[in-house]
Amino acid sequence: MNIAAWLLTLVGPLVVRIVAALGFTAVAYTGVTVLVNQLVSTAQQNWSSMPLAVLQLCTLSAIPQVLGMIFGAYMARVAMWAATGAARYVLKS
Repeated sequence: MNIAAWLLTLVGPLVVRIVAALGFTAVAYTGVTVLVNQLVSTAQQNWSSMPLAVLQLCTLSAIPQVLGMIFGAYMARVAMWAATGAARYVLKS
């Protein structure tokens, strides 16, 4: 019984930190995901309003693929930021 109480007092604060960090990570990642998805949908809506000659030039220049890579890299960067921020919160002394 004494060892169980000691383990609970030792692990308890760590569990609370982990749960709080996971919550922070989920909120930050969800918020940024919603923001980037809105930016992508706005770009897609405005893409069709461009003149045909400009669209053809952009497509030949692979601009849609470049924009996809930029948005994907941004999402990966934010995911890494959220994960490292949560790890720093859990592992701080």
